[in-house]
Amino acid sequence: MNKYHYEYKDDGEVKYCYPGTQVLVNKFNIRNAQQLNVAEREITIIKAAVLADTITGGFDLVHLKSIHKFLFEDIYEWAGQLRTVDIAKGNIICLVPFIEMQFSELYRKLKKDHFLKGETDSGYVAEKIAYYLSEINVIHPFREGNGRTQRIFCQQLCKNTGCFYLDFSMADEKEMLEASMDSFMCNYKKMEILIGKCLKKNK
Repeated sequence: MNKYHYEYKDDGEVKYCYPGTQVLVNKFNIRNAQQLNVAEREITIIKAAVLADTITGGFDLVHLKSIHKFLFEDIYEWAGQLRTVDIAKGNIICLVPFIEMQFSELYRKLKKDHFLKGETDSGYVAEKIAYYLSEINVIHPFREGNGRTQRIFCQQLCKNTGCFYLDFSMADEKEMLEASMDSFMCNYKKMEILIGKCLKKNK
């Protein structure tokens, strides 16, 4: 589940959570957060294993939403849909009215970078993927499942180089958390180092 302990506005919980709880309404009607976490993890691990060959796209918001839908459609009715509640933690996280606009700006930069097609410089690729992963995380488009969705998106972006792939098993949760927190303040160095460690050259 959410390891960043984000807080959502109360009115949003009426839609997303069971009354009086912070447990997300789910297709299994699981009312225990820990049990839902286990079910969610088991399902998305299986889904993620086949997703790279199932969901492709042009690295736009439709592509990102398609990844999220595929991962979570067996669990949540709103899989693949943008969140409709703001995250109540200062103004670091993108507000709902600006999600699409902010992603459009990010897509413009991705397009300018030719979606990393044909890039062979590992340092450059690590720098770019660190930036895009960090910025998608700040946009935080979905109510749940952002981390898994954006990592797969970036794995596909890396694969688009034709030269590298990303193995996120090389990074632990503490490293990812610290790198993500720094990137919220536009300090991407830790994320770049993390991505560099996960970046592998095709055989």
